[in-house]
Amino acid sequence: MRPVILGLTNTKIGNLQALAQFLSNASKSVSGTLADILSPSRMIIFGTLLTTLNKPMFAGSGYIYATFGTVVTLYWVTAGKVFDRMSKGVREAPGKALIGELAAASGDRPEGAFGLRQAMATAGALLGASVAGLAYKLSGQSYTVTFALATIPATLALLLTISAFGDSAKAAGAAKKAAKEAKEAASGGVAEVQLSLVQKGRALVGALQPAYWQALIVVSLLYFARFDASFITLRARTVMSKAQLPLLTSIIMVVQAFLSAPAGIRAKRSLKDRNQVLLLGYVAMIAADLSFALVPSMIGMLGGSFFVGVHMALTHGVTLGMVASYIPATEVEGIGRITGTCWSFTDFVFGIILAYSNSVAGRLSDITVAARAGNIGCFFGGTLATLLSGTALILFTQFGSLGKEDALTTRKPAKA
Repeated sequence: MRPVILGLTNTKIGNLQALAQFLSNASKSVSGTLADILSPSRMIIFGTLLTTLNKPMFAGSGYIYATFGTVVTLYWVTAGKVFDRMSKGVREAPGKALIGELAAASGDRPEGAFGLRQAMATAGALLGASVAGLAYKLSGQSYTVTFALATIPATLALLLTISAFGDSAKAAGAAKKAAKEAKEAASGGVAEVQLSLVQKGRALVGALQPAYWQALIVVSLLYFARFDASFITLRARTVMSKAQLPLLTSIIMVVQAFLSAPAGIRAKRSLKDRNQVLLLGYVAMIAADLSFALVPSMIGMLGGSFFVGVHMALTHGVTLGMVASYIPATEVEGIGRITGTCWSFTDFVFGIILAYSNSVAGRLSDITVAARAGNIGCFFGGTLATLLSGTALILFTQFGSLGKEDALTTRKPAKA
């Protein structure tokens, strides 16, 4: 079957990506709160179901084009793209909330779990891309066959998710109903005082200790250094051929896949180990930025990509684990469970930071291009952001709450 040509301009493609990204962030914001109401397990199952249902939409685009024409196909593909991003957003906050709650229930810290999550996600992306490329080649470059085959791992993921979390979702619903009945019985028929929206907001903010806000500041500063990879590509294109550019992404992902889990395991040992892993990751980020900016050669680009992979492996899962360590994993009086809502808010903040970081990176790059220094301003900006984040981490550890063991919501029980 011939490829379907929709004739989209770059502007329309950009608008489609923007719409999908916006709805993805919106679904993240809603899914966390719904996870607190319905349970994270149910939202994860629902998000995985959406992903499974989404795959046949792309596989069937050729049939839609042949039957209904270009206009209908355009709407079909747009809906599929938006659907895909939303399904990922639906799973994001509940997934993080569930990891934090499971870590708290086990008496362990979440850095190791988030590190393993990152390693498996990266390895899965690498394997999935490789299998998809092989399927595309063996099927005679058929997108229909390639996307149809993608429904197999999606279906397996859905079955695994239901098997792993189906019982816990039912148990969560039963426990919530029992708790409500017990509370009504204890009140002796007296109506429970309902908090207003403003009162609930105050209770939510009050439940988040200073350590959470300090961790949020540290990670937000770091996210200013994580502008889009397209800036790396723009820099690399000046010294590498187009055929060589995918090698950079492969290096970043392979390094992450191998190092993320060990980094998380090391970071969960103690606060000192966590901070050492993070600071080492900060050094890797600075090394990456300086390699991209000051070594305009293929070696510089490959070295920079390696250091980016090291940075992401040492910091991404660990920073999420750090934030999770300061989010209450139990119900809060007056508002109930807040883990998912906290993650929705956290992801919302990070999303704004990442969007603004790309804007700043673009402006800094334009400045250095105008000065005939090349597309390197973004990397110096990234270095500055990394230094500020590292400084904030050290200061909050020494003089704030990030260095206090009793601030953690997930602490290992004392040995008898």
